[in-house]
Parts: sequence; structure tokens; C-alpha cells
Amino acid sequence: MSMRMKLNFAQPVRHISLRRSVLRVLALCAGALFVAGCGLFSGAEATSTPTRAMAAVVPTFTSTPEGAMAAQESGGGATSQQVAPAAAQQQAPAATDTPAPTDTPVPTVARFTVKPDLTAANVNVRTGPSTAFAIIGTVTRGAQFDISGRNQEYSWFQFCCVAGQTGWIFSNLVNVENAHLITLAQNIPATPTPVPPTATPVPPTPVPAPVHVDHCAGIGGDGCKFRLRNTDPADNGGGELKLLIGFVHGGRGDEVQKFGGYYVELQKNGAQVHGFDHHTRAGTNVIEGPRGKVYHYDKSVSASSLPGGNVAGTYTIWVKDGNGERDSQNYNFTLHGNQGLVWLVFDQN
Repeated sequence: MSMRMKLNFAQPVRHISLRRSVLRVLALCAGALFVAGCGLFSGAEATSTPTRAMAAVVPTFTSTPEGAMAAQESGGGATSQQVAPAAAQQQAPAATDTPAPTDTPVPTVARFTVKPDLTAANVNVRTGPSTAFAIIGTVTRGAQFDISGRNQEYSWFQFCCVAGQTGWIFSNLVNVENAHLITLAQNIPATPTPVPPTATPVPPTPVPAPVHVDHCAGIGGDGCKFRLRNTDPADNGGGELKLLIGFVHGGRGDEVQKFGGYYVELQKNGAQVHGFDHHTRAGTNVIEGPRGKVYHYDKSVSASSLPGGNVAGTYTIWVKDGNGERDSQNYNFTLHGNQGLVWLVFDQN
């Protein structure tokens, strides 16, 4: 009986002691969580009855060593390993690698490139800004040179060097870089005055000697004894063709050849005019006409008897002598409208 009572008496004491131990462990865990930054009780402020004042603790993300946790659980205070100054917990800002700015090179000289698409493989380079200057050499398509100057019109560029000399190239043949840097060239040579070519003396064209042409050669008879000197058509109403002919000798003062027995043959537009033959000859009667008393051959043919039935047309006439041989070459005259009277002079000179 006494043993059961003893046991019953010790049981409440054991429960009380266990409860206190549990509460103490919970208080230590709450403090450890607050120190470790778990944030479980960050909104509430835990109160305890420590044996000494607690130092301010800055939570870190470093795990608590096992020895420190055991000391907390045994009721000991925070160790120096658990507490770190606030300054030690601040991290330095990360450094950024910003590259230093790079300077862009500024062009200091203008350049040209001979156009690569030119038809010619080579381009002439001259001693001055004009085609009047001499050629000192050539440059090929695609070649590059620094420009040292220009002319006033920007049409030629100066550069160095071709054949050891400063030359000029036509601007239309090149592509230019940094054209704003091109300045007017110094001592631009004056354009030379072209020297006229020396005239080659041309020998005078020789004048050919006059060639005597015998228009009566091969016509038979006595050749060209007579030539037609005058032809004077006149109106007569157009009803007939009337020829008044004088056969004269000019070397004798237009002496009429009265006894020559000369006569004429006549064609109109290539057709024979009948009635002008050896039966009608010059006589001894002298007829006064517009050129004096030198007409003694008189012959008339009606218009209806002429080819075409009228007087107008082109006629061909020539002289024959008493033997019927030709004494002149052919001569032509033309009649218009009412012209039918014709005065002719054949001169034997």
C-alpha cells in the first residue's frame, strides 16, 4: 500500500518536470529559428526569461554548427560564431565590365578609284587638267591613288605619281572617296595653245591643155563646113513652118554664098519633114531679114504636112552641098505656140 502511494506521488512530479523540459526545448528552438532566419516567428516577438541579456543577432544563411546548436539546447548563450556584425553581412556590389569607347578614325585624305567597268583597260594620265596636255602614262581599271588637288571646275584631279611625275586624270573616269577634302591644286599649269599643223603644200592642179574636138569627124562629106550662128524664131500664126536661111562666108564680110547650091534636111521630133531636100536650094535672091540682107533660102511647109499636124515641136537641121554630102553637124531649135517663122544663119568660116 505504501509502495503504490509512493508511486502515485512521484508521478505528478515527473509530469511537471517533463513539461518544463518540453517548454524549454521549444523556447530554445524558437530562439534558434529566429537566429537562423527561418522566419517562422518573424511577426511575433518571443519573450523568455534568460539568465543574461541576449545580444542582437543578424540572421545569416550560414548553417549553424552542431556544437552551437547543442549549446543552445543545453541553455547556454549565443556564441561568437553565431553572431556576425551587420557590416560583415553586406555584400559588395558586383562589378560590371563596360568596354572603353573606341575612337572612330577621321579621314584625312581623299582617294579615287579608276572605275572598274570602263570599256578601255587603261586610262590616260596627262601633265595638266585638259586633253590639250601631253600624256605621261596610263593607269589600269580599279587602281587607287590619293588625290592631291583639283582644278577650278572639279573636272580633273591631281595625284602622284605616274612615271615619276604628278599627273591629272579626268573626273568622269574615277570614283571618289571623301570628296569634301579635295582642295584646289596649287600652280595649275596653263592650258597650252594648240599649234596648228604645218600645212603641206599642195602642188597646183595642172590645167590640161585644150583638146581640139572635131565635132564633124566621121559625119561624112566635107565635114563641118558650116556652123549655125543665129536662130531667130518669130510668130506667124502657126499655120505653116517657114524657114529663111542665109549661107554666108564670115571671113568675107558675111558674103552670101549665092552659087553654092546648098540646101538643108529637117526632122521634127525625130521624124523626117518632107519638102526639104536637094530640090530646094539657095538661090540668088537676097531677102532682107532681122540681121540684114543675108537670107536667100526660102522654104515653107503647111502645119498639116508636119509630123503631129502642127508647128510646135523640136527640130533637127543640118546642111548638105550640091552633091548631097553633109557640110555640118546636127543643130536643134524648138518652136512654141504660134511660132512658125524661123530666121537662121549658117556661117562658112
